[in-house]
Amino acid sequence: MTDHFNDLMTSTPSEAPARKPASRARIFVPAIALAVLAAIYSVYWYVMAGKTREFLETFATEHHAGNVAVNWSGLSLSGYPYRIEASFTAPAISAPNAPEDWSWSARGLDADFLPYSLNHVVLKVDGEQLLQYRDTTKNGGRRHAVRITAEGTWASYVNVKDAPFGRLAIDVNNLVALKDGKAPSTGQRFAAGRLQFHTRPAEPAKGLADVSYDVAVQGNDMALDNADAPRVLGPRIDIISAQARIRNLPRTANASPGDFGRAWATGGGVVTISDMQIKWGPLDLWAQGELSLDAEARPQGRLEASIADYEGLLKALVKNKVISQKDQRIATVGLGIVAELQGDQAGRVRVPVTITEGKIFLGPVLVAKLEPLF
Repeated sequence: MTDHFNDLMTSTPSEAPARKPASRARIFVPAIALAVLAAIYSVYWYVMAGKTREFLETFATEHHAGNVAVNWSGLSLSGYPYRIEASFTAPAISAPNAPEDWSWSARGLDADFLPYSLNHVVLKVDGEQLLQYRDTTKNGGRRHAVRITAEGTWASYVNVKDAPFGRLAIDVNNLVALKDGKAPSTGQRFAAGRLQFHTRPAEPAKGLADVSYDVAVQGNDMALDNADAPRVLGPRIDIISAQARIRNLPRTANASPGDFGRAWATGGGVVTISDMQIKWGPLDLWAQGELSLDAEARPQGRLEASIADYEGLLKALVKNKVISQKDQRIATVGLGIVAELQGDQAGRVRVPVTITEGKIFLGPVLVAKLEPLF
């Protein structure tokens, strides 16, 4: 028994079977497959980049013969492998045949496409922008130049099948616009902490085939020159925002904003506002309703609104001689009674805003006058 145990303890274990060397195919086949896929994708990327360049150059050539001219001094493509980035030097868009003879230009513009979807483009504007146009209003005729700088100007556009225009989003941060001047002391100045604009095709109402678009706009921390600001409201604007649907847009490629607006107005154009907020000086207003344009291209319509601190607004109207102290007292008493009847715990009072014949009425009180838009 002992001898058998000793034999077990001193015996040499049998050697394990040797492992077979890894097949070279198992190593190289995946690597070769990846290399082939990378080569195929590279060819695909360069083909799509070439098609992108061809599309952009064709687009510019076709528009030279139309209502809008598109130009640039240089174009380069990069972004491999994740995107196709088209970098434009000195891009410019103009409508020399339009009554406004408007044009826009910038130092640079980057347009990013996804290689597998050229229907979506993201734009970034570099450097100063210049907008020039002719004033075509009744008392106009002068040509203006607006120089625009911003810390960031981005836009996103997605083509929508069978729609005259797709989905567009614009976002601008820390904008400063200077009209008719090269220095802040020589031109009209407008500044904004942030400006946003979004639009998309709206679903047509049942039984209707009108062209309608949903629009959302918002501006924060805006400032006007004192000379340009309404006396009652002042130069500082905390926020202006609105969500609306623009109905009965004309199916036209007209590059004139004025002609387009007149065609929209005569074709029964209406703006249905579902949510509008304005905080501007003593005015704190929320409203909804419908607006259109009258025969002189002035807004007209009616809004159901609510205002906060109506007493402060009335005092500002008196201070700037828009209404008399007698009208202030009457309005204060009337609005106070309305506020009590409405029982709004937030201290807001609901009043109608009527816009007619170029005049804005807050309840029965005339608060402002409007000029034609074009």
